[in-house]
Amino acid sequence: MDLEEVEERSCALRRRYHELEQELHDSVWSIEEDALAFLTDAGIVGRLAMDHEGRWPSAEADRLPAK
Repeated sequence: MDLEEVEERSCALRRRYHELEQELHDSVWSIEEDALAFLTDAGIVGRLAMDHEGRWPSAEADRLPAK
């Protein structure tokens, strides 16, 4: 996949998210909201990876507690 295809797929995905946001919230997310959502998702993935390695205490892999 070349960079142009990555850009096209990314823009198509963003358009679909805009449609969903419009349907659920009557508006699309701001750039700030997108950034915060990305950071939240990245943090959750990090916690899951740490839990898998036994470095984040959790008895429930599908619902990780705050430390």
